Amino acid sequence: MRLGLRLLGMVVCVLLVVGMGVHFDAVEDDHWPYANATALDANYGDHVGEQTFLFGTVQETDRANETVEMLVETERGQLPLTVSGVDRAVAPGGTLQVYGTIRPDRRLTAENVIVVNPAGSSTLFKYAVSLVGVVLVAVLFFRHWRIDLDGLGFEAK
Repeated sequence: MRLGLRLLGMVVCVLLVVGMGVHFDAVEDDHWPYANATALDANYGDHVGEQTFLFGTVQETDRANETVEMLVETERGQLPLTVSGVDRAVAPGGTLQVYGTIRPDRRLTAENVIVVNPAGSSTLFKYAVSLVGVVLVAVLFFRHWRIDLDGLGFEAK
């Protein structure tokens, strides 16, 4: 009887978490304060003068004029944009995060730019740090708790 209630409780908790994830995904765009790439692609002129936060792939750079040509993925394809005010070094093929103001003729005036040029070692670093974190959490958990096989749970030591 007790095992059945625990299993029911776990199933209810998992269903609640999944349900909240689905709900968040369904309403995320309604609560996003900026024009997204798909909205810009559909009605660019309606968003001129607004703030936006976009991610894109760099196609060309012009360091002298501090401009970058980038492509932003939308639901309908790719949206080409020219971003001015990019004062950071970025190579073609790199990823750019831009917060800025939408201007006419598919231009953005950047207020904040972050360059994301992933290195091959970054993936290895992320996995190594995650592994260390999992080991530390497991060690700390099992210093204070033990598995109770009879009751199918955990007990404090």
